[in-house]
Amino acid sequence: MNNQETIEILEELLNSVKTLGFRKTLNILKVEKKKDVVEMDDYDHFVLDTITTEFAITIDDLLYGRYIRGEIKYAVGFAVYFLYENKTLGQIHKNVFKFKNKTLLSKYRQMIFDLKKSHKADEKFISLKDKLEKIIQTFKKDNQ
Repeated sequence: MNNQETIEILEELLNSVKTLGFRKTLNILKVEKKKDVVEMDDYDHFVLDTITTEFAITIDDLLYGRYIRGEIKYAVGFAVYFLYENKTLGQIHKNVFKFKNKTLLSKYRQMIFDLKKSHKADEKFISLKDKLEKIIQTFKKDNQ
């Protein structure tokens, strides 16, 4: 790499910092860590597959996604909510959601508990919660 290319790269980096800010530029430049193998049993796989199907996302987005916004928050919340029936939050964080903040996992789970029928925006997620509960209960009965 010659000096001209180095100068161009540094100018682009400076423009990025000016435009996006220091932290966002750093997040973009971070190299993703190699994805470790996530330890899951059949129930965990079923819950995650069901949730990713309902939210039309991939399991990689659910487990490894760095940005949790919008409906993905609810997808993570539902996953933790249903996995919590068989595991502790520590086990969920250690085995399934290794790359997520444990406090945020608890917060997203609490969002599911806090859904209220009186809130118009929550109606969609309440009906989804009921649907998921039925599907997961059926899976539990079939695999006992």
